[in-house]
Amino acid sequence: MNIRVLLVESEPEDVIFLKDVLIEMEAGRYWTEWVNLEILHAPTWSAAAWILLSESVDAMLLDPDLSDSQGMETFRRAQTAAAHVPVILLIGAEDESMAVRMVREGAQDFLVKRQVDCAPLAHAMRNAIERHRLLNSARAGIIIDSLTGLANRSAFSTWADRDRKLAERLGRRFMILLAEPKNLEGIASAFGDQRRDLTLIEAADHLRSVLGPTDLAARVGEGRFALTIFETDVESLEAAWSRIHSNSAMHCIRVGAAIFDPARPQTIESLIEQAAADLVPATLVAGVSAPQ
Repeated sequence: MNIRVLLVESEPEDVIFLKDVLIEMEAGRYWTEWVNLEILHAPTWSAAAWILLSESVDAMLLDPDLSDSQGMETFRRAQTAAAHVPVILLIGAEDESMAVRMVREGAQDFLVKRQVDCAPLAHAMRNAIERHRLLNSARAGIIIDSLTGLANRSAFSTWADRDRKLAERLGRRFMILLAEPKNLEGIASAFGDQRRDLTLIEAADHLRSVLGPTDLAARVGEGRFALTIFETDVESLEAAWSRIHSNSAMHCIRVGAAIFDPARPQTIESLIEQAAADLVPATLVAGVSAPQ
């Protein structure tokens, strides 16, 4: 079993100590099965936020007192940036009351940093990952669309606003796309509701296939989907738009887009309105519709 651990710690001596514990823990018999620990390190919250945006992480070991963020603010940032990642707090002995408050607000566990040892850390990580998995399963019935398996409208609103705040804080652009299968009402009239539902499932599967690991897709209406896509060093939003637009056209899916620019912040509602307007016959630029 592979576990990717994000260690968020600013103090160099503590980083060396905690990495040594993790390495020793991996080699020891602290798991019910063989485990490979991959350790990612972020010395600041800014670095951690970028890793969470670009990498898949199974658990976070978080010192709330970092060089660029302290206390509850650090934990709330972690919740906003990665609600899907279980957090184990690494605290000073004098900070237990704050840690208890953070656990009540969603952290899975806490350990006194200078007292960390292999057995208690392995126990905390196992429990944190399992509890978070069970919690996510319980929530799934509330936030997942039963037909397509994508997030539903309520979940999209929450997560898209999280992405907007993260993009503004990191100074990075991201894009909201709206997508609709063409002639869905005609398909239902001619072939019935079962064929309409199959068309929606096929559209959802296609949209999943064009997304990166940090992107989000949701079903936000009877026949409408929404996506959020972050700009990366590998692909600009314009290139992502061109690729998704072309691929979706081949699958009879219309797509409209709006780009969030941190230099000119907008609300999620405003971006969705722009993307909806772009769904109807849009101005073509260089053969593809140009998102605004």
